[in-house]
Amino acid sequence: MLKQIFGGLVITAFILGAGVAIAETALVASIDAPADGANLTVDEVTTFSASATGGEAPYAFGWNFGDGTNAAGDTFNKAFTSTGSKTVTLTVVDFAGTQVTDTITINVVDGEADPLTISNISVTDITKTSAVIHWTTNRAATSRVIYDTVSHPDISGASTPNYGYANSTGTSDTSPKVTEHAVSVTGLTADTQYYFRVISEE
Repeated sequence: MLKQIFGGLVITAFILGAGVAIAETALVASIDAPADGANLTVDEVTTFSASATGGEAPYAFGWNFGDGTNAAGDTFNKAFTSTGSKTVTLTVVDFAGTQVTDTITINVVDGEADPLTISNISVTDITKTSAVIHWTTNRAATSRVIYDTVSHPDISGASTPNYGYANSTGTSDTSPKVTEHAVSVTGLTADTQYYFRVISEE
């Protein structure tokens, strides 16, 4: 730093050496949720979220949902009213005016035509007092297990939330929801037969 004084006025100058460089990273936009290729149902409210890095903050976020609707902001709750493949485009503009985009494709289906289904139920890690129950759903959903020492072969007409079963785990995988489920059931009584059902909700 150099300093000179002229008639009581102080003038300060800063000199950068020849080896000084200022790094700049490229602006990158990202659609964080839902995942590319996700299946959504008609009228299902889904949170679309985005992020940006690099460039010059702050950022402006804009959405084109591929169905004639648009929105602004890094998060937006959206429900599609028609079926079909939709290309969702995120546009991010930084403070310097640089603009970049990111896109995903989602498939919107009729909820009645493509109901939530459960498959591949299995039990692992069995001990005297616990077990882990696994299953798969065709779309992202929550996880819960109801269980009892008494069989309940017919739950039609049974009241919610446990459909007549004496015990229930807490509801997990609420945010984000998952397609591969694993719930640990604990506090079981040794040498006792248990019956269970798995429950997933979108």
